[in-house]
Amino acid sequence: MKIDNLDIEILKHLQDDARLSFRKLGRKLNISHTTIFTRAERLVKKGVIKNFSAVLHPHELGLQLGFVFIKAPPSKSKNVASSLSEFDEVRKVFRTFDGKIIAKVVLPGGGHQSWEDFLTKLNGFEMDVFPVHDVVKFENSIPGQTLKSLEYYVDK
Repeated sequence: MKIDNLDIEILKHLQDDARLSFRKLGRKLNISHTTIFTRAERLVKKGVIKNFSAVLHPHELGLQLGFVFIKAPPSKSKNVASSLSEFDEVRKVFRTFDGKIIAKVVLPGGGHQSWEDFLTKLNGFEMDVFPVHDVVKFENSIPGQTLKSLEYYVDK
């Protein structure tokens, strides 16, 4: 899939405001709204856009945010990561080449008990747990400069 300048402009605008109508976006970019719709649909079908949603800030809602690092043998890390992703509290799961698994976890407020309850579910894994005390930066978008680096990206 080729990503061109128009795709990048669409992505930049939609990640800034997913509520922006295709008609308004078309006016901003001087392109017909049907072209915007067609391009956005293609980006959704290719998995570049996962969904259109509000980004909630767990700390601002009084929830606990943290990260769990699990050490698994590389041969088992894919299955462990898949199992971990089944928990509702786990919001993102990443796997490294050497078998480490990093999970972003969001828990109800309530201090240590919420963490103890969740970690009990992970019994049997060697892990490091990092509850977040203070969120210094909370950003889920991809920087415009990084999006611009995709101009010549071709998915084979």
